Amino acid sequence: MIGSLLSSLTGTFVDAGGVIVASILGGLIGKRLSEKYKNVLIGILGFVAFSVGIESFSEYMPKSHYAVLFIVAMVAGTALGTWMDLEGKIDGLTAGKSAGLGKSIVTEIILSTLGALPIVGCIMAATEHNFTFLFINASLDFVMVLTLAAADGMGMMACAPVIFIYQFVIILIATFARGILTQPFITEIAILGGLMVASSGLSLMGLKDLKTSNMIPALLVPIIFFACKGIFGL
Repeated sequence: MIGSLLSSLTGTFVDAGGVIVASILGGLIGKRLSEKYKNVLIGILGFVAFSVGIESFSEYMPKSHYAVLFIVAMVAGTALGTWMDLEGKIDGLTAGKSAGLGKSIVTEIILSTLGALPIVGCIMAATEHNFTFLFINASLDFVMVLTLAAADGMGMMACAPVIFIYQFVIILIATFARGILTQPFITEIAILGGLMVASSGLSLMGLKDLKTSNMIPALLVPIIFFACKGIFGL
């Protein structure tokens, strides 16, 4: 069990390590990283995220035994997230926090934890040792921390332990709950995760802002569905 858990943390180690490296590089680069290159890096990562999201959806969709479930989940979950204005609340938490090391640390932690990538990525890492989503999240964190550290210094590496502990807790829970996380459940989560990652990619490329944070409640639909299925034997 310990060996399996450590293996599941591969993506988490990469993410936390990348934050440390990005903090050092950003501190050394200072403000020499122009807005032009920041936008290019973010745009490329957006394209990669979109491609991986579509690939994940294409891989897992044929394995689904509930072809309509992801549609119901996306519609109902996004409607709920829009009603709760999750995107607005998250934006509100990060608004005006671009100046000063403390505010930059808070901004990065919020952006790195409140999203589909780390949540779905941790579940996939714990259940299938699939680190694709976490590696994408690590790439986004790297660019974000590099940018913030260029302005506020190497203290951005303080984000690393917080990100590590957050992902460790989710992976730990998913590892010990692996017995009830059946393959059909994982398949539906991967389908939704792929769509959300693709949506994030579109936003990063500046093509279409679908407000991905509002989609997060969609992840509750498979949980409720399979829980009811198990309880009532449907």
